[in-house]
Amino acid sequence: MQRAHSFFGPLSGKTTTFLVEGRDSNLALAKCICAFLSQGGGGCSILDLDAFYSSNSEAVFGPLPTPAARSIEVRVPEAGAVVEEELPWLYSTESGVVILDSLNSLYHLLSIGDGGSRGRKLSFAVEGLSYLARTGRRAVFLVMYRREAFPRSGGGRSISTLSDLTVSVGLDGQRLLLKCERGTAWPGGSYSIRTT
Repeated sequence: MQRAHSFFGPLSGKTTTFLVEGRDSNLALAKCICAFLSQGGGGCSILDLDAFYSSNSEAVFGPLPTPAARSIEVRVPEAGAVVEEELPWLYSTESGVVILDSLNSLYHLLSIGDGGSRGRKLSFAVEGLSYLARTGRRAVFLVMYRREAFPRSGGGRSISTLSDLTVSVGLDGQRLLLKCERGTAWPGGSYSIRTT
């Protein structure tokens, strides 16, 4: 319980973009977040745009006790769904932790036929999640693959800077290493989690 609080506490009331290098670091991050959720007893809502959580459900949710697994709701949009119509579900959730995987996909799926307004729509979507985080003292996590190009929104900023915090995610053997690149969380701006 204390370890879960030491992880989630500094992220509560904020939006955090986790920059992952690839599927391995994203999977390790997902497993650790869910393990902490099972310790802390909080619920979680996941908008799974890449079907990442659902396709790795055994690895992510399998080790969790049944009550913890049941407190996590995963939503995968139907093929061809308009992504803007999925966002209200996230805004209306009562869960203490909200995850959007991935920010890259959200950017690419927003109004495919109207690319000129994509940056503005993405900014609006993240601002809505930021409001949810601040007013509900929720931790809102946006996962973004670093290896993909950084599309720019208004003002030439990377989309990873739309959130309150930007945290790099790396793997070092049996450890998941989290380091604040922008904003501050955790003592010294970093957090290390054993993955096994």
